[in-house]
Amino acid sequence: MTGLRPPGLALVARTGPAPVAWHGSRLISAEEFLSHAGGVAQRLPAGAAVINLCENRYLFLVAFAAALLKGLPTLLPSSLPQGLSPDLHARYPGSILCSDRAIPEANAPVFRVELGAHAPAENPALDGDSLAAILFTSGSTGTPVAQAKTWNMLCAGARMNSPYYLGDAPRSWSVVATVPAQHMYGMETSIMPALQGAVTLHDGRPFFPADVVQALEVMPEPRLLVSSPLHLRALARSGLSFPAIARVLCATAPLDCALAQEIEQALGAELIEIFGSTEAGSMAWRHAAADSPWRFFAGFTACGAANRVHVHAPHLPEQVPLSDILEFAPDGDFRLAGRVGDMVKIAGKRTSLAAITRCLANIPGVDDALAFCPDPAPGRDAGESRIAALVVAPSVELEDIRAALRARLDPVF
Repeated sequence: MTGLRPPGLALVARTGPAPVAWHGSRLISAEEFLSHAGGVAQRLPAGAAVINLCENRYLFLVAFAAALLKGLPTLLPSSLPQGLSPDLHARYPGSILCSDRAIPEANAPVFRVELGAHAPAENPALDGDSLAAILFTSGSTGTPVAQAKTWNMLCAGARMNSPYYLGDAPRSWSVVATVPAQHMYGMETSIMPALQGAVTLHDGRPFFPADVVQALEVMPEPRLLVSSPLHLRALARSGLSFPAIARVLCATAPLDCALAQEIEQALGAELIEIFGSTEAGSMAWRHAAADSPWRFFAGFTACGAANRVHVHAPHLPEQVPLSDILEFAPDGDFRLAGRVGDMVKIAGKRTSLAAITRCLANIPGVDDALAFCPDPAPGRDAGESRIAALVVAPSVELEDIRAALRARLDPVF
């Protein structure tokens, strides 16, 4: 791990007046941010861990930094219900529920993250081996699994990945993200670059297209928009004009080439698709609009084949098994062929539910789609289940969808 595990890394890479975030209606300097984080750390009650449910991205950043200053790990559930689950509190007794708003349904006292009291702007070197965060997998392939991240792991991942997000030039980027900070993708592309890079983050999590436009407009260039396929499609089809965007990042679900081209044209920006997982973080990229294959970030290596792939990088403590099926080219680039639990075999032929979903999504008039295998009817074998799909297509007749699907899929499917 030479070069990736220094004895201690300061909480914030920048100092003094350098901007860290846009909060409310103004830029927050590194010095002021450290003062905010120190003030919250002083008021944090004693506990074993912090459950950070802040929706405002700057207040999330402050609460995360305050926990680090106090030597507490931050629990980052992938959803609000998971964060309020009695099971989570039972699993991590003494954890402190932090939020920037009242949560009436909370089953524990809520510590409100506010910026009232400041403290001296200390920027200590943190113990690299200290537990900084515990993230949880989405649960799409089973029960959410806890993933422990040390401070060194988070910092090293940010340094390895940022050249692919931001380029090598030492310039300050503005980041607007529509994805939650509690997600590994949101942590790596907005929170950690603000702490360890030259990124100024927008404090919001804009949802509607007009909100995204407004958030981008207040941020200086160059601008980076971090989002997901469903959200980007809504932006591309909104008919709104967007301020100059230097780059768009997309992750969380496979992006179709035609949709990627539509997004690039509508937003006037290069779109980079990111491949990653909660376990390993961001690990590969591709230019989806060119239908290019995936390429691992420098430092990542893969072993195995097809649905037995493991990845490793210097900042990861051990090899990480992937839930995705990878088809490798001789040069090491790869394409995604679906998920391990996603493959369907009928009459000796194989495909994936993801491939069927993409076929449906590419039918003109289809707004959204999902292929799945229903649970078998009582008394029937699992092998007798037929593939089903949910399709949102208000302007298309069902039979037209079936006809279009027959032209795209092998008849056995």
